[in-house]
Amino acid sequence: MKFSMLLGAVSLAGYASAFWGQMAASDYEDDNGATTIHQIITLTDYNTGSIYTGLLPGGFNGCVASHCAVTFGEAYGNGFYKFKASMWKTNDGCHNIDFQGALDAGHGYCCGSLPCDFSA
Repeated sequence: MKFSMLLGAVSLAGYASAFWGQMAASDYEDDNGATTIHQIITLTDYNTGSIYTGLLPGGFNGCVASHCAVTFGEAYGNGFYKFKASMWKTNDGCHNIDFQGALDAGHGYCCGSLPCDFSA
């Protein structure tokens, strides 16, 4: 009996910890020549209502040959949570994000076009 209760709790925790939300990207921006071209990436967490933003240097088109590191900060919510993620675009047009363990979503997600919804 104790084992089945423990197994049920572990299953529920695994289900509840998946990221469910949306990823969007701004148009390419250059800050009037002050910085390199970039995109603002916005993540909306449907579980909590929090919105996170991060600056992707070079935008997705600048992250094809290698992954780019992005630091996200909470723009809407309690405002204190920050995390790093890895982002890149593959040759087939897939926009990828690896949360690197943040938001209890330790694996990658792929979106063909932005904005897109994803969940694990």
